[in-house]
Amino acid sequence: MNCIVQIKFGSHLYGTNTPLSDTDYKSVYVPKARDILLQRTTGLVQALGTKNKREGEKNLPGDTDSECYSLQRYLGLLSEGQTVAIDMLFAPEPMITSDLWKRIQANSERLLTKRSAAFVGYCRTQANKYGIKGSRVASAKNALERFEHLLAQHGTVAKVGEFFCENDEVIDEHTRTLRKETPQGREMRYFECCNRMVGFNNTVKEAVAIFRRIHENYGDRAKLAEKNEGIDWKALSHAVRVGREAIELLTTGRVTFPLPYASHILQIKTGSLPYELVAKEIEELLEEVDRVSVTSSLRDVSDQQFIEDLIVEIYGAQVRSQLEG
Repeated sequence: MNCIVQIKFGSHLYGTNTPLSDTDYKSVYVPKARDILLQRTTGLVQALGTKNKREGEKNLPGDTDSECYSLQRYLGLLSEGQTVAIDMLFAPEPMITSDLWKRIQANSERLLTKRSAAFVGYCRTQANKYGIKGSRVASAKNALERFEHLLAQHGTVAKVGEFFCENDEVIDEHTRTLRKETPQGREMRYFECCNRMVGFNNTVKEAVAIFRRIHENYGDRAKLAEKNEGIDWKALSHAVRVGREAIELLTTGRVTFPLPYASHILQIKTGSLPYELVAKEIEELLEEVDRVSVTSSLRDVSDQQFIEDLIVEIYGAQVRSQLEG
């Protein structure tokens, strides 16, 4: 395996490691000629020495995880804006490096796009999971009450679409009606609340069941969060981290490691800060990401020609070298 970079990843990269932290390595490699010719170059391989864990099993202190990406796979992840690829790109002191890796770093402006902030979706997921924005709980409750009333008035066979106009309508911050095109080219109409959609062709009874579950989940999680119970502090610390990384990336075109605010992330990770403060910070980060993404100077799409030319150049040289040798 021709390794072009190896990085100590995770908490050791962020500066948030503790004595209980495991060790995580990420690498990028140029595949062997045989794998290139047989088109086995796009995936992820688990390096030797990594502990084999059962599904759901967590690492223990001293455990090591090591993952290697082919060059083609890595550049694909980078153009998609995946967090792991972005963090690797800006790691300051790789354990192994190469001229090829330095070349990739030097062309970061051709690889990074406004889509790179897509990894903030993790931040949004955690916000939704814990009902961080109280208005989400209220929206889910309003949707449930609305459909319960319609069910009582019109019965179980009434369709959702009977009670909304054909035009797209914003009902509140988290609720709207919209149209989407199916893969078959048909236009479908939906009622959406808190990122959950129910089709206009669904019955009101089905809508009641859907939004009852959403409201109950939000309510239970929000109540537990207010009591500091049932909170995955590590997940929330990641939400704050990726939100801050997204803002720095969108405004400066890079991310700084170790994180200048590592001590703050560590406080969240260990549950040392009040939940209300963390929830408020996540709300503000999401709003700031939306704002700076509009003014960001990053590209709209990555330079696919550059990516393809680089892969052809490097893989071609690898095949020629190994076959002729």
